Amino acid sequence: MKEEESGVLDWFSRRLNLTEIFSLLTSYGVFHAELDSRKSIRNAIAEAKAQPMPSYDQWPRVLGLLVVVLLLIEIVTGALLSFYYLPTPQTARASVATILRDVDFGRFMHQIHFWGAQLLIAVLIIRVVRFLVRGVYRKPRELMWIFGVLLLLVTFHADLTGKALPMTGTAYWSSVRALELVGRIPIYGSIMLFLLGGGETVITELTLIRFYLLHVALLPFLAVTLIYLHFSGVRRLGRTEAGTQEPRPPGGPVVRIHLLNQAILFTVLLGILVSLAVLIPIPLGDAADPYSTIPGIGPPWYLLAPFGFLELTAPYLPTWVGGTILFLGFSSFVLLPFVPGFRNGGRKRAIAWMVVAVLLAAWISLTIYGARVA
Repeated sequence: MKEEESGVLDWFSRRLNLTEIFSLLTSYGVFHAELDSRKSIRNAIAEAKAQPMPSYDQWPRVLGLLVVVLLLIEIVTGALLSFYYLPTPQTARASVATILRDVDFGRFMHQIHFWGAQLLIAVLIIRVVRFLVRGVYRKPRELMWIFGVLLLLVTFHADLTGKALPMTGTAYWSSVRALELVGRIPIYGSIMLFLLGGGETVITELTLIRFYLLHVALLPFLAVTLIYLHFSGVRRLGRTEAGTQEPRPPGGPVVRIHLLNQAILFTVLLGILVSLAVLIPIPLGDAADPYSTIPGIGPPWYLLAPFGFLELTAPYLPTWVGGTILFLGFSSFVLLPFVPGFRNGGRKRAIAWMVVAVLLAAWISLTIYGARVA
C-alpha cells in the first residue's frame, strides 16, 4: 500500500530530490549542517537538527554570511537594473538616467546596488585580514585562504567593470585610470587589456560591452563558485583552528534561533543599505567626454595603494619594474600558505608577522598617498 502524500512538501518530495536542492543552502552557510541527500527532506532536516550547531551567525564568523547576503543583494538589484540598461556609449548614461527618473524605485535600487558593492568589498577585506590574523592559511586550510583571496580579487573586478557602465565623466575617467594601472602590470595587465578592448586604455563601445558581460555574467558566476568552494572547505575542515567558541547544543529550538538570527542579520544589513542609499545618495554626473580629462580623478579606492606605489616609484624605477613588483607581491599573497615562513612557527613565524605588519602599514600609507596624488 502506497504511503499517502500528506502535504505539498511530500508531493514534491516524491517527484524531486528536495534534499539535494536544499543542501545547496548548507554550501553557502545559510543552513547550519550538511544534509544526507539519500533521505527525504523531512528525515534529513530532523537528522541535521540533532547535530551541534556551529556559531556562524556570531562575530566574527558572521562575516561569511554577510558576504553571501550582500552578493545575493547585488545579484538581485543588478538583475533589476539590467532590464533597463543599454550597454553602448551613446545610450548608457541616458538609460541610467531613465532608471533614476522614470522607473519605479529605480533610484532606490541603483543606490542599494552601489552601496552594497562597497560594503561587500569592505567585508571581504576585513575577512581576509581576519584570516591572516587567525592563521587560516595554515595546513590543511590552504585552499580556503586561496579561495577567499581570489573572491576578493573577483569582487574588485566586478566593481571595476560596473563603475564604467553609467558612462558619466567621473565613471569614465576613474575606469581609465584603473585601466592605465592594470596596463602597467606585466602579463596580467596585457591579458586584461586585450580581453577588454584590444589593448587600449580608453573605453570604446567594444570595451563597454565586454565590461557589461563580465559584470552581469562571468564575474558573478565566479564569485558564486568561489563562495561555494570556500564553504565546502569550511564544511569539510570545520571552523578555524584559532576558534575557541564551542558549538551550540543540538535541537529544534536552536535551529529556529539560528534562522531567526539570520533574519535579524538580513534586516540590519538592509537597514544599513537603505540608510546609506537615502542619506548619502550618489548623484549621476554629466555624460563622459573622452577628449576632456577631469582633474583629480583617480582609480577606485581599493586600487589607490598600487596606484600610489607606481606614482611614488615612477621617478626611480621603470614602469615595468614597478608593475612586476606589484604582480609578484599579490601572487605571493595568494600563495601565502606555501611560503615557508608562514607555514612554520617559532622565530620564522615572528619574522613573517613583522613583514605582514610592515606591509599593512605600507598599504595604508600608499592608499593615503594615492588619494592625494590622484
